[in-house]
Amino acid sequence: MCVYSSLEEVSSAPAQGRVVAIGVFDGVHRGHQRILSRAVEEASSAGAVSAAVTFYPHPEAVLRPHAAPRMLTSVDQKARLMGALGIDELVVLRFDRDFARLSPEAFCGTVLSTRLGARTVFVGENFRFGHGGAGTAAHLLEYGRTHGFEVRPVALVEEDGEVISSTRIRDLLGSGRVEEAARLLGRPYRVEGPVLSGAGRGRGLDAPTANLAVAREMALPRLGVYVTRSTIDDGRVYASVTNVGTNPTFESDHKVRVETLLLDFSGELYGRHLAVDFLARIRGQKTFADATSLAERIKRDVETARAVHAGGLYGDSGATRGSS
Repeated sequence: MCVYSSLEEVSSAPAQGRVVAIGVFDGVHRGHQRILSRAVEEASSAGAVSAAVTFYPHPEAVLRPHAAPRMLTSVDQKARLMGALGIDELVVLRFDRDFARLSPEAFCGTVLSTRLGARTVFVGENFRFGHGGAGTAAHLLEYGRTHGFEVRPVALVEEDGEVISSTRIRDLLGSGRVEEAARLLGRPYRVEGPVLSGAGRGRGLDAPTANLAVAREMALPRLGVYVTRSTIDDGRVYASVTNVGTNPTFESDHKVRVETLLLDFSGELYGRHLAVDFLARIRGQKTFADATSLAERIKRDVETARAVHAGGLYGDSGATRGSS
């Protein structure tokens, strides 16, 4: 996949043009996957290039910074997920105040027609674009006729009678319901980043953990302990237990940390890149009387995680109905 960080970097449109999917695509969830897959299928049948157009930062971070959502996927994660779906190109448009002032007509002419050479454009049926969100999927159909490209709005995907959306997934993560979030995403929710050195208390508790540096803009599940699966940058995958919390037994700074214990791992992880997939919630955050009590509870958490991994019991009540 080719990733372009600006419109100016995009190569000239091929003879058959581009089939374009447009959206923020935060999470690349099952609803997004339907739009992207339709674009891939159309491009394949037409002998054209499939391109996804997304925006960074999230438009809300520019238009309403106080209400900006935490992100479900970084640009790198989006690229990997879209590449796995067969998208040929990812165009990341910088969303700033100037870009936000583009009229719907200017967006269609400048971005879709002139620069990308779009022949077909796929969007979700609730897509909005242009200054003030004035452009809708219906407007895009009209603009397409003027600018020479076909527009195909894609019906939204529902789960349990409710539309799958990034907001819905964030709400599930915020309540610790990582299994439900995974159903909407089509995969477990993942956080990743480099492993940093920590206080070293885990070794004294016979539970050495990897302290993950997660970007501040990324969404985290509700504070608590989770059954996870961790992938090291060399491709090795381990069953793991992950604590998302402020470590109230020892710390008073209220800083949220992501600490992962890889089961049956030996070696050094400092400086390595680690990706952690959240599979099930074991319990909420607790303050323990002393290190001994914490160590005992960690052993029980590890036992729970082993049972879940051994039996595929991601819906087991013992893993998902721990104290909040």
